[in-house]
Amino acid sequence: MLLETGEGVRLLGLYSPQPEDRARGLILLLHGWLGSAYANYIRALGEDLYAQGYAIFRLNLRDHGQTLHLNPEVFRSDRLAEVVDAAQQVAGLAAKKPFHMIGASLGGNFVLRLAWRFSQAPLPNLGHTIAINPAINPYLTTLALDRSPIYLTYFRRKWRKALRQKALLFPDLYDFSQECAARTCLAMTELFIRNHSPYPDARAYFDQYTVTPAMLADLRRPVTMLTSADDPIVPVADFYPFQNVSPYLNLYIQDYGGHVGFIDIWPFRHWLNQTILSILGTQELS
Repeated sequence: MLLETGEGVRLLGLYSPQPEDRARGLILLLHGWLGSAYANYIRALGEDLYAQGYAIFRLNLRDHGQTLHLNPEVFRSDRLAEVVDAAQQVAGLAAKKPFHMIGASLGGNFVLRLAWRFSQAPLPNLGHTIAINPAINPYLTTLALDRSPIYLTYFRRKWRKALRQKALLFPDLYDFSQECAARTCLAMTELFIRNHSPYPDARAYFDQYTVTPAMLADLRRPVTMLTSADDPIVPVADFYPFQNVSPYLNLYIQDYGGHVGFIDIWPFRHWLNQTILSILGTQELS
């Protein structure tokens, strides 16, 4: 489905409805940075949730999932309004059934900000919001990413590829040669923000989508933040200030799980998927 927001932004999503008499609700799934609705972890989670009777809507953020051509303006993580609009449209597909939101990594950051916005302008059918390893402090996450040769190589390569494709599609608007020559993701972000945003520098940009305890203090619907102490790019210390900020906010920190991992080897099971089903079914971890 191609969603068009009130400001004319076009976002592509994949909708898997359930028969009306079987549907337990509708779940919006949001991927991480430079991922897509086709990412393995999104598809695996969606498959398990669908098998349990939930309708699934996998949304591509702007410029993700081969949608670089849909909008001339580039993706930035501060562009929350278009995702709010899209989420409202998706919630409407659920009619009177519960509407849940689940996001991982940057997608987790987005669903937390959606929950914050919907605490100010409530959605009548909003159910549970679940953020998996959410990048709540993007500055510290970027620093951690740059310190890891594996993650730095992976994300820098994918971002450079996306920027070059965007420039080919809109050659009159963009020249990302400076950004692509930078050696770290932080340096790329600094140049990208100075050249293609209203912000003076990367820190000012990061501040625009940092999730703070104050933002989640007035929640009116349940929110679960689920992360791991051994996450290599989202520091676990970022989550400690969120303890006890709201009776609607549950924080679960597992010892192991990495970044959006959470797989038991023996007996083999995808712990994350089963845990999310437990959260949706009982409002708490089993």
